[in-house]
Amino acid sequence: LVGDVDIDPEDVDMDDDEGEEKRQGAQDLSILPSSSNFDPLLFLTLVHRNASYEQMKESIEKLENKTDDQTQRIQQLIRENFQLFIRCADGIDLFSDKAGRSRKNAPGVNDWLNRLESLANSTSQNAKKSFKPLLDNTNEVRKVQSALAVLQRVGPLLQVPSLMRQHIENGRFSAAVSTYRRAVVIDDNSKIKLLRHVKLKAAEAARDARMDLESRLADKNLPVHTILESIKSLSELIELDIPSPKVASESSEEVKRDGSDGKYVVGDVTVDVRAHQPSLSCLLLQAAHFTNLVSEAVEKTESITKRIYNGEPLLSITGDNDDYNVDDETVLVTSKSNDSKSSDKRERIRWKYDVLESRVLATIRVVAMARTWLPRLLRIAEAARQSEMRLAARAMRRIKSGGADDFDRDLTAFEVFITIICPSITLLVQHSAFCSLGSDEGQNTKATYGMNGVDEKLQKLIMSPLPAAQSSKCASELAQLAAVVQTVANSAFALRPSEHDYGFGPDRVSKASHYQRAAMETSLDKIVTIMEETVVVIERRKCIYAFDQCNRACSMRASGSGIFDCDSIIACVQQLSEELTRPENCAAEIEKGCELVVKRCCEGLASYVRDRGDSAKLRAVSECASALSESIVHLVREVNDLTTHESPHLEEALVDDVISLENEMFNEFLNSIRQNMSTYTKLGPMTTYDEEDEFIAERQKSEAPFPAYLSASLLAIVRCRAQVERTLGLNTVRKHQAPATYQFLALSTAADSVLYGTCAEISDRMSRMRGSQADQYLTELQFLLNTLNKFLGDDALKEAENCKEKLLSKIGGSQGQGPDGLGAIERLERLGRIYVMCLGD
Repeated sequence: LVGDVDIDPEDVDMDDDEGEEKRQGAQDLSILPSSSNFDPLLFLTLVHRNASYEQMKESIEKLENKTDDQTQRIQQLIRENFQLFIRCADGIDLFSDKAGRSRKNAPGVNDWLNRLESLANSTSQNAKKSFKPLLDNTNEVRKVQSALAVLQRVGPLLQVPSLMRQHIENGRFSAAVSTYRRAVVIDDNSKIKLLRHVKLKAAEAARDARMDLESRLADKNLPVHTILESIKSLSELIELDIPSPKVASESSEEVKRDGSDGKYVVGDVTVDVRAHQPSLSCLLLQAAHFTNLVSEAVEKTESITKRIYNGEPLLSITGDNDDYNVDDETVLVTSKSNDSKSSDKRERIRWKYDVLESRVLATIRVVAMARTWLPRLLRIAEAARQSEMRLAARAMRRIKSGGADDFDRDLTAFEVFITIICPSITLLVQHSAFCSLGSDEGQNTKATYGMNGVDEKLQKLIMSPLPAAQSSKCASELAQLAAVVQTVANSAFALRPSEHDYGFGPDRVSKASHYQRAAMETSLDKIVTIMEETVVVIERRKCIYAFDQCNRACSMRASGSGIFDCDSIIACVQQLSEELTRPENCAAEIEKGCELVVKRCCEGLASYVRDRGDSAKLRAVSECASALSESIVHLVREVNDLTTHESPHLEEALVDDVISLENEMFNEFLNSIRQNMSTYTKLGPMTTYDEEDEFIAERQKSEAPFPAYLSASLLAIVRCRAQVERTLGLNTVRKHQAPATYQFLALSTAADSVLYGTCAEISDRMSRMRGSQADQYLTELQFLLNTLNKFLGDDALKEAENCKEKLLSKIGGSQGQGPDGLGAIERLERLGRIYVMCLGD
């Protein structure tokens, strides 16, 4: 290696004899231009051996130009700084030996340097004397800065106790726990006293935080999310293993504070928070609070009932009690009873209305309590279950690794929920059911209050069913309670421990052999069953009350205005569909209610028609026809949609009731038509024609007016048509006689009645009439047949044919002479064309 380039011996062509000497000399040469042994020939041979002559020539020119540039820059530098070079030269001359020797008795360079050194030492000593305080302060500052640098490095540790106090005062316990983790890393045997003191103060703050967190677990007024955060923070704090105080004096703060020993009393229950996991301890405390609240609610309901019975109005009681937020609608009955215009009787029985309203208020209060507390307890129980699973997993890993089995399996969240919480939920559900339903005979509702020391009159009122308005309020509340209970019950089953949590191998005997899961789960099923039965009963009552109210309204409208108000029934069903939560269990009540209302409407219409004429009958028929064509079908469809199943018997029952009324009303109307038409077919006196002079007879016939009975009969038919068309319409089809319309049936009855009456009158006069008179009646009868032919029935036509045969036999076997018979009919059609037009299409 020569310089920075490896030399290959093969690259150098030399003889064997001279090779060794050449190599020895070449090792001392270098190709670096800055080296003293730089060899241009070696540089060109090794570095630029592949360069051409033109490249070499061009590079030499560039180097010459660069050298000239460097020379010019040096000259320019000297010109710009010439004064500095002169001063430097003078200084050099001043300290040179020649300069010293040029003067006689002048000091030399060494003397000057010695003098300068002594002067500098003197100056330094004077400076030290003058600036000693400043220097001392500077040293102190440096020491302080060094100390501050050290404190800055350990500053986060020193601030731990104060930060923890701040976080605890502001309720930020998770931040306090995170801050305490910094102090845990300090060694108990640290040689730095300050750090040991910091850890001691941090431990004191941690113990205070633990007591505050434990008191939060026992607080019933905190939101559930705050309690869950407190459980998490307390669990983390316990895992950090807070050291116990070495000396606990009686005057210390930790001893004086309530709950410093971890024991809290709720009612008759004492819970040692530190004997269980934080989540399980919190569940026990909150369950105790819930039990007390339920018991207090039952006792308060009984107390208010007794106070009302003793003469206190409900408004004054609820006004003094903040637990009852009563609005104007809730105390409407009480307000009415306090009105100065109310009767004395109502004043005397006001306490009854107040007792009923107090039951409603008790139900509302209990449901509000359940909506707040059951989800709260469930979320805490779920947190306890998660803690159990984590502990079980740690215990399993410890056992598999050969450690001891120290997992506590004596109490679980599910057992707490079943043994402590479920009895309170059962009492709450029973109390709400008793307040809203009462406890009549045949009702399995358990009485929760009012059984001991209560007057018999008050006891009966407490156990009686609620009226419609109060039942409607309780129904919606109980539906919400049932939803909450069902949700909690379903979620509570997820709290059940698995066998994995109790045994860790086939060779281990599970300590949970006493755990009877089926018996515990039965209590949850019982609660759900009670709640479901309660909701079904009160919703059935709600259906009964709703249809009873609808029945009264529709019956009054039917009997007073002649209106079959099927829309009100449909509206009632639609309202129930919005309010009922279990309509499939109320199908029988809904169907019976619809049948009852329709039946009462039919009875009301019959009562409306009873003292009225044909117009009222037609109106009733119109209402029935409208109900049969649209309303009944719509009502049945709404009921089927509500009850989620089809009920063919309902439609049959409704249609039968309506058709029965429609038949009765329409038949009465038709009978009235028959009776009225018989009065219009009375024949007038028989006209006598001059039989001796045919010309005079013909002139008499041609000048004869349109028969009065025909005019009256046809006018009655036209009036009947107008009446039916105005009430029922032109094309309204009768349901059980389709496709016949009501108008056609009425006209057919009227036409038949006219024809029957005319034939009867003619038959009565048959023995007294002459041939010309028989011919006239035959012509008039034929005119009737031609005019009313499309409305006449087969029986009427047969009757007319028999009458025509009698008349023909009376006149001698033929009608008229030649075209005279047709002429007479045409004359009648011309005279009665107005009636013919009215009876046409």
